[in-house]
Amino acid sequence: MKNKLLTFGFVFLFSINSYSKTNKSFFSSTDVTKWEFVIKNKQVPPSALFALDNGILKITDVSTGYIRTKKTYKNFTLSVEWRWTKTAANSGVLIHIQPNDTIWPACYQVQQKADAAGDIICMSGLWAKECTDKVKFTVPKMNASNEKPVGEWNSLKVISKNGTLEVYVNNQLQNKISGMTARKGFIGFQAEGKPLEFKNLIIK
Repeated sequence: MKNKLLTFGFVFLFSINSYSKTNKSFFSSTDVTKWEFVIKNKQVPPSALFALDNGILKITDVSTGYIRTKKTYKNFTLSVEWRWTKTAANSGVLIHIQPNDTIWPACYQVQQKADAAGDIICMSGLWAKECTDKVKFTVPKMNASNEKPVGEWNSLKVISKNGTLEVYVNNQLQNKISGMTARKGFIGFQAEGKPLEFKNLIIK
């Protein structure tokens, strides 16, 4: 019986440790070499616009641009939390960023703009079946805005699978597109001139 309990305890601890490692936030490390920085104002150092601080990605208002992974992803689930720190403004999570970084890149932008969180923008030539707006290239969210007030954390989940993209804002399905012309790429977080923060980024 004692051996069974010891075995159970080992398996339990192993499972907990494995879960923690698997679900460790990408922002828990301050190692900026894991990221690429694309900034409009070339005089601004990356650390002035993007800072990794105690598990939180802090974005300032000194320029526009984005921070992106160096690794590409295909068929994944992304979860992250974000909040506005001063005023609700505009930003986005950039999905399937294609090579040749520029302001702004070819990608699918999951909007975090105030009152529009959950919209999807087909950017710089990328397309999807639902992207019929040939002026703004935007697929509007399904439901009324469900964002939280300034200072409170919102949750975002993005599921990319076999050419489809589902977007959940605060646990509510807000958008879905299909027939995507890009199914693999980098993942980025946008700075558009107002301070905001991200935390608990999990990609699996």
